[in-house]
Amino acid sequence: MEGILKGIRVLAGETAKDEECGELIRELHRVKNRLDTVNRNFDMTADEDLLESYIYELNALLARYRYLLRTAREKRAKSDLRGILR
Repeated sequence: MEGILKGIRVLAGETAKDEECGELIRELHRVKNRLDTVNRNFDMTADEDLLESYIYELNALLARYRYLLRTAREKRAKSDLRGILR
């Protein structure tokens, strides 16, 4: 994930004027931080009910993270096309 975030930072630098892109980057960081927290909690618990809840939360966060990455890639592709069309 770290490598992906580094690539996304480049996207943020290239389109700093685009507030929507900035919010997308911030949301990616928030989701990644939450993923790290849930992973740590998962590793430190032995309660079956908590384990199950962490598994569901991890799956939901991973789905959100994939969505955000796909959206960032699409924005990057559109940004690249704008430069070509000008």
